[in-house]
Amino acid sequence: MEIEAAPDAVVDTEVDKDREPAWKWVALFQRLDRRTLAIVAFIFGAAVMLSYRPWRQIEVGDPAVYDYIAQSILRGQLPYRDVVDIKGPLGPYISAMAMFVGKAIGLRDLIAVRLMNVALLGLLSAMTYLVAERYLKNRLAAILAFLIPLMPEHFAMMSIAGTQPKLPMILFGMGALLLIARDRPFWAGVCSMLACLCWQPGLLFTGTAFLIFSRYLTSWRDLRALKVLVGAAIPLLVVLSYFYSRGALTDLWAWTITYNYGVFGPEATKGTGAAVVKLWRVIVRVFRPDTSAFGGSLLGMFKSRFEPLAGLTTLAMVPASLVGLLVFVFERVRMKLKSKGSMGSPDLFRDALFIPPVVYLAFCLINFQAGPDLIPFFPFIGIFAGWFLVRAGQTIASVKWIKQRRWAASDAWVPGLAIVLVVIVIVMRTVTYRVDTWTLQYQDQEFKTLSDLLGPDDKIYVHGTVEILVLLNRPNLNPYVLLDWDADNFAGARIPGGWNAIMDEMEAEAPKLVAISRLRTVTHRTDLERWVQDHYDKLDMFRYERVFIRKQR
Repeated sequence: MEIEAAPDAVVDTEVDKDREPAWKWVALFQRLDRRTLAIVAFIFGAAVMLSYRPWRQIEVGDPAVYDYIAQSILRGQLPYRDVVDIKGPLGPYISAMAMFVGKAIGLRDLIAVRLMNVALLGLLSAMTYLVAERYLKNRLAAILAFLIPLMPEHFAMMSIAGTQPKLPMILFGMGALLLIARDRPFWAGVCSMLACLCWQPGLLFTGTAFLIFSRYLTSWRDLRALKVLVGAAIPLLVVLSYFYSRGALTDLWAWTITYNYGVFGPEATKGTGAAVVKLWRVIVRVFRPDTSAFGGSLLGMFKSRFEPLAGLTTLAMVPASLVGLLVFVFERVRMKLKSKGSMGSPDLFRDALFIPPVVYLAFCLINFQAGPDLIPFFPFIGIFAGWFLVRAGQTIASVKWIKQRRWAASDAWVPGLAIVLVVIVIVMRTVTYRVDTWTLQYQDQEFKTLSDLLGPDDKIYVHGTVEILVLLNRPNLNPYVLLDWDADNFAGARIPGGWNAIMDEMEAEAPKLVAISRLRTVTHRTDLERWVQDHYDKLDMFRYERVFIRKQR
């Protein structure tokens, strides 16, 4: 028996014209077709992201590293060989393409990337809506699914201010889930591997597709599972062939596979208890901002009164999504226990909705680093929180004394009111948002001092503060822009002479400017700091304290 695709019609409760106005409100959504609502989700999601002024956000952190890699690609350099990195290559290549197109139409490279991210986030909103509607078969839950991830300001900040590989990773992953629901095993395999090529944990979408199309490894004769593997193999082979042809396949393998599993994984792994504590602390920080930072202005006072309720509402979506996930899994398991032929069921594809977040949560309990690691969770938080609210509405509406009151006997009230509340939070946050005084434009002004010090042939070495390279659009002295978690020893082990040879070569090149930061987990931190102390003087800069110029001999 073949796995059937989900029907195009949404299996919502039928609209009863004799019921209260709440049903007429639901009917408004029923009259709109799926494509129209997906377009609305795209426009709304993109508009929300634009309201956070991506063209003014500072260049900093990991996004700066990936923007630098994208610039390096346009200079003809290769990731891993010419710029060390540990994630898949697709994210920076997508940004390099945006930079190339932006340059052709007169846009600054960084602005082109940020506008591309706005479009990707709009697409993620649309894709989240489509996936939720297919899998949950409830339009109100699907609307909540794409709205809820737009509530936290931090989600926008993590996603729009530069290249963020986790963003295309989850976008391709959601595309794979939609293709699974539409019974497209080959294209689900292609899309899932694209997710993996952005960031390696995206491979979980390939595994999910393989499990569903093989009916949990019980069916092979229809060749659907094989089609998944063939689809996944094609983009992987293209990437491997490209790096092989450029003589950098060993570098790709060393940094994305060997280092991750042999060095970074063991070094960065925490105990489960510590991982849970850190995960929850980051969730609270991301979903409930600190109101003390709003200042004493009229706007600040308004936000300080509005944000506690908005923050608690936003944070509440996390436990709501967890309960919704448990409810969804319970319903799927109960269905399987009741049905003897559950592996051949036409709705077996719905299991694909809970496998990725569960697997990714297990991954985070092993290796969770910072807020951006939450990005792959956001669509699922929206989906399962929406499912929880729909189920809560149905449960409340089934209570006997409520059923006796016609005005309250609608299971659309809870999700409907939730949609109104979520939209209010989103609108109020976007309308009252103000960019910090330290902006991309101020960074440009400060780095003009550095630009004036450098001649066309002068070299620069940067570790950590990669935004300097990005804003000056200059190549680094060597590939090592970030060497945390024992990456310095790993880099040294790959060349004759080890780490000392790297340091000797840096001194031989005598870069005019040096900037070092993010050294907390660098094994040879002392060596770098001693080298700078011996050969460089500190530059007086407003925001950057660890920028140095070569001593005059």
